[in-house]
Amino acid sequence: MYEAADDDPPPPSPTPLIQHQLAKPASPKRASEKAADEFLQSLSLNMPGLNTPLEPAVSNINEEVDSFRPKLSTSMKNSVMPKIPKKWKWEGDLFVDFAKNQAEKVCEVMIRDATDPRDNGARMSFMMAQTDSIRIQKLYNVTDLAPVFRACGEAQQFAKLEALDNQDSDSQALHGLFRHMSFQRQVAVFPLSLDGAELALLFIFSPSLDALCRFLRVPEHLRQDSHNTHVLVTLLPWLVSSAKYSKGTTRNRVDETIQQLSTPSRQPKDNRRLREAAMAIDLLSIPRELLDFMQFSSRKYCIWSFPADGAALNPGCETRQLKYVLDKTKAVSVSLDAEARVIFIHVGALKTFCELSAVVTKRRDAPEVRFFTYGTHESVPSTMWGTREIFPLGGIVTFTPLAIAEDPVGCYSLMRNLAQHPLWECYLIPSIAGLSHALACGKDKPVAEIMSMDSCLLPVLDLANAGSISVTKAPTKYNDDAWIFDTFEKQLLEVEDMLRECIKSSMERFANCSETDILVEADREISQDLINMELQPTFMDNYRRFVVIRAASEETRSLPEGGLGLEWSSISNFALKDDYFLGS
Repeated sequence: MYEAADDDPPPPSPTPLIQHQLAKPASPKRASEKAADEFLQSLSLNMPGLNTPLEPAVSNINEEVDSFRPKLSTSMKNSVMPKIPKKWKWEGDLFVDFAKNQAEKVCEVMIRDATDPRDNGARMSFMMAQTDSIRIQKLYNVTDLAPVFRACGEAQQFAKLEALDNQDSDSQALHGLFRHMSFQRQVAVFPLSLDGAELALLFIFSPSLDALCRFLRVPEHLRQDSHNTHVLVTLLPWLVSSAKYSKGTTRNRVDETIQQLSTPSRQPKDNRRLREAAMAIDLLSIPRELLDFMQFSSRKYCIWSFPADGAALNPGCETRQLKYVLDKTKAVSVSLDAEARVIFIHVGALKTFCELSAVVTKRRDAPEVRFFTYGTHESVPSTMWGTREIFPLGGIVTFTPLAIAEDPVGCYSLMRNLAQHPLWECYLIPSIAGLSHALACGKDKPVAEIMSMDSCLLPVLDLANAGSISVTKAPTKYNDDAWIFDTFEKQLLEVEDMLRECIKSSMERFANCSETDILVEADREISQDLINMELQPTFMDNYRRFVVIRAASEETRSLPEGGLGLEWSSISNFALKDDYFLGS
């Protein structure tokens, strides 16, 4: 304890009050404090900080205050700020199988730029901790992996896979593999294992596969600027729980399972052929019902592709694909003149097909013959692409001007029957109707004076006014809104107004025709219009026969150019051939 000297008291100290208080002798410890000190000393811990007095010992009241301040440490303490973790990256060798159980190293690769994993999801850094190389044993079509996708959870992470050194010569082989995967639309699957258990799959695929990227929800920034210098990888965990996995007694490797899914026969050659046929079926959109139909024995078929997709001796790509598929069935290829059960027409060759005279007999006399279009072509809308059945049943009928002029009653009767039949339709071309009125009035060509003459067309136009038949022209292009508007406008006219419109149209159309050529020109008009009608998807999909009713006196006149594929008949020779009115 501090004791004062016996002689005179010291002079007043200039020390501030705080120093005086700090230098003040410590008060005697209480009994409880002494017991606590004795307890701490009894622990015998080598912790000097615990044995050091909490209050500094003061030996000189005149000591500077600075002696009680903590001195700066010569060594800095470790920072309490957390370290920024390094971005995860994986490096290893990539092997590709070039023969069964034989692989060759392509180059060293790395996986980088991994996205953030899902909450509580699997991480590539964890799942690939025991993986030192990647081996691509086989490339798969995306469609082959549908069962595998169903057995996996959602994609947990995405990353890029690329050569460790893009300037290395070995990296060029890797880029070639990437280009092949992009062009062939194929992916690789690599199982990821921990402690011998397959827990997840690493899918390796090209960022150019748009459908797969949308399905997996690949971030857009990973797909940019690929140029086949990198591919994408994603981590897909198996959905099977660890409890179910541990109970399994026999488990195949994932690559063996996929091989069984895509190769039922386990024969690589057959597998390749099956995939090629499946690809052709998919590209041509061949319906399953048609394939089953062609499987019956002795089915005969023929193909018409000229000129859009080659000819019989030198067929085009889509025709070769169709023939490749049909060769896998029991069907037999025959010529168009033979008794084919199914006729395939390339969608770009419909116009030339509809000009063939052999088609008329097949559509009229052989209702069992089926017609299908196939392929793609720029001349038709994309809705007509693929394999579609056409020319099913029924038909559309129109009339020559002389047929109506010579036998208006017979034509009227046939029009009424057609209006009552669910599978048949009838229409008149306005200019042809006007010409028939002129011929019925004794004129060789339409002139202005027939406007005021009585007409045998009025009962026929009454049918048009009632909606039983149509007075219109065929559209000249697909989805023609102007044609629809014009047809509606004519349907709203009264009978007399409709007759006047038909006469005006006839006068304009045949104004420059001589009297001897006017019927020939009328045949050309009818032929071209009905072919335009036939080539329209709506009519092609719903009607089989396209018929021109002509007068009995016209049967000796030759058919117009381009009209050989239409059915020309007199009223007496025309037959529906379906017995619809048999009981009436």
